Amino acid sequence: MYNYSKAKIKISLEIAKIMKKLENTYQDASLIKKALLGDASDEEQLVLEQRLSMHPELKAVYEKLQDSEELKDSFNKYKEYSSEKAYEHFLQQIQQKENPFDGKIRRIRTWWYAAAAMVVLAVGISFYAVNHYQAMEDNKARIALIEPGSKQAVLTLPDGSTIDVQKKDINVIVDGVQVKYNKGVLSYRPTVTTQQHAEKNVDESPAKSNELVIPRGGENTVILADGTTVHLNAGSKLTYPVRFVGKRRLVALEGEAYFDVAEDENHPFVVQTHLGDVIVLGTAFNVNAYINASVCYTTLVRGKVQFSAPNVEAITLLPGEQAVVSANGSEKRMVDLEEYVGWVEGLYVFNNRSLGEIMETFERWYDIQVYYETEDLRNITYSGSLKRYGTINSFLEALELTGDLTYKISGRNILIYGKMED
Repeated sequence: MYNYSKAKIKISLEIAKIMKKLENTYQDASLIKKALLGDASDEEQLVLEQRLSMHPELKAVYEKLQDSEELKDSFNKYKEYSSEKAYEHFLQQIQQKENPFDGKIRRIRTWWYAAAAMVVLAVGISFYAVNHYQAMEDNKARIALIEPGSKQAVLTLPDGSTIDVQKKDINVIVDGVQVKYNKGVLSYRPTVTTQQHAEKNVDESPAKSNELVIPRGGENTVILADGTTVHLNAGSKLTYPVRFVGKRRLVALEGEAYFDVAEDENHPFVVQTHLGDVIVLGTAFNVNAYINASVCYTTLVRGKVQFSAPNVEAITLLPGEQAVVSANGSEKRMVDLEEYVGWVEGLYVFNNRSLGEIMETFERWYDIQVYYETEDLRNITYSGSLKRYGTINSFLEALELTGDLTYKISGRNILIYGKMED
């Protein structure tokens, strides 16, 4: 798991390394220039030889300076980037320069050496600056921390007014029910005089309903007036009555929620989704029914539920079973419960899931947008787990270790690239 202070220390160390490399580049170019002009002392010549033996890439550059064609090319480049006055002054200096060598007075081997050495100084420094500063920026982008979601919700009251529950204390009486928000839990507690299900012949709940909307990057918990607890995941909406009235306890869900339903044999609890209804008496189950998804997943933890939908045969579930319903039909299957309800306990578990599916989950929870270099990257399958309240970076690093792909982070955007084969 990443630590912010460690990340800052890592960036500082990278900057120090880069500055050291730039310092070495200046020194190397200066030594090469002196050696080619014959100005290097014995000590400087020894240092240069040591540097050349330690750094093959530097030795390769130095050897290129022995090639007259390379020197001409370097000199021409230098000429292009030098002002006329500075260029003429430079020519005068090197043409007048003499150097004692093997007891003889001779002019430098060629003034191209000096020109090339100056190019090494200018181009070499710019090369290191561009590449290593770019490396630092890439590294900063890679270790930019994307934090997990937090307790967030917007409550719409029966009169149409809205409350951001994280920014405003709630403690009001609505239709005889005390509505209170405390430490990430919104609760509805009927007062002593409140009557639940008073209207025996009423099938539907009255118009006085609340709507709890969880944004991307958020989560929240609500305890309904009957004692049912609902954990809502990111990007979800739950519509429910302030108090339950009539034959059924009716709520509507868009998104994902884990229900721990208070038992009441006389009043079935019904969760309406865009693909059908989940009917229960007293049980715990998870429903994943995002409005933009073509499939609804109902996963039973304990008790017994039934999923019913138009033109689809009703499915009755026992613990550990899941109903998978779409416009094309339905099926029942046994599943690993942790994979589908682990998020409630703070753990994401993926068993042979496509990267596209995994990232859709993370897009909602981390409030990010994921882009792929090619569409086929979405189909790569993975198995593993991630702590829900950790940064996404640990997952991305593990993803990269598979060798299939790499990534970059830009703000709240994550770019996924296929790795080039060596």
